[in-house]
Amino acid sequence: MPTIKDIAKLANVSPATVSRVLNHDETISVTSKTKKRIFEAAEKLAYTKHRHKIKSKQPHKKIGIITWYTVEKEINDPYFISIRMGIQREAKDTNIEFDIIYNDQNLRKNLAAEQYHGVIILGRFSEETKDFIESLYNNIVYVNSVDTRFEYDSVYVDFRAITKDVLNYLIGKGHKKIGYIGGQEIIPETQERNIDHRELEFQEVLYQHNLFNSKYFKIGEYAIESGYRLINELLKETYEDLPTAIFCGNDSIAIGVVRGILEKNLKIPDDIAVFSVNDIPTLQYTSPSLSTVKIYSEFMGVLAVRLLLEQINNERDLKLTVYVPYELVFRESA
Repeated sequence: MPTIKDIAKLANVSPATVSRVLNHDETISVTSKTKKRIFEAAEKLAYTKHRHKIKSKQPHKKIGIITWYTVEKEINDPYFISIRMGIQREAKDTNIEFDIIYNDQNLRKNLAAEQYHGVIILGRFSEETKDFIESLYNNIVYVNSVDTRFEYDSVYVDFRAITKDVLNYLIGKGHKKIGYIGGQEIIPETQERNIDHRELEFQEVLYQHNLFNSKYFKIGEYAIESGYRLINELLKETYEDLPTAIFCGNDSIAIGVVRGILEKNLKIPDDIAVFSVNDIPTLQYTSPSLSTVKIYSEFMGVLAVRLLLEQINNERDLKLTVYVPYELVFRESA
């Protein structure tokens, strides 16, 4: 397991700076560029290479990695950093050039300025933007979203299955008052909200067990600040009948939730257990350590490159939707 010092050395900053950034200290004054470098260093040191035999280096090819975040927003969600770095690693391993195209005001200009052999679309875009990208390129892979038309390859994770597994575990441990603090995925161009399968499955499973209680159900943003704000609202509204467990939509939310619970002098997991999703590398530096669901996010990126190469090399006609594996990771919080 990499240490704070390992990350500090790779990111060329002090261990104290790494510790404060990874623990999301709001009082620290460092640039977005430095934060990005620290998160990428943590990802790089935590990365487990998935063994595969590369038959040969690819002839010269260049791909575009189109991410739905801006640079600043990506820093707040290490899950997407992990996927992007998986894409970059696999591209480098197979001698493929790439550009990273962030979702800013220059997105269309940057896409039209270069001719790529194919593109990987990371995250969710409006139909209008997807139509524009698809008008430029035939070889496309969607990552962390699904092309339900089966016109392009997709790499995704089954968030409904994840949610069901976590809830079955908590219910099996005797929890009957289970809360949910989730977020919303908002398409930047249209501000349209995507359907969140974690949220839907949570309600469905608890209704099936006659355990759903709306007062334990909160939706905000996929961010630490949102998790902190919503857990404070929930604890204030239910102080006479607190939940015994909270399922968080992602690790960033969970970090804020844990902070809010501990500030109320409640114990984790004795008073309230916490379970989340993603298993970002920074969780090992939190206290208490967070139980979560490990999504093989870097492998999502690796797989996206492999699928794109199959398209570029005309190795198949049918399009694929691939769901990557996950596993529950049990730590101190649950």
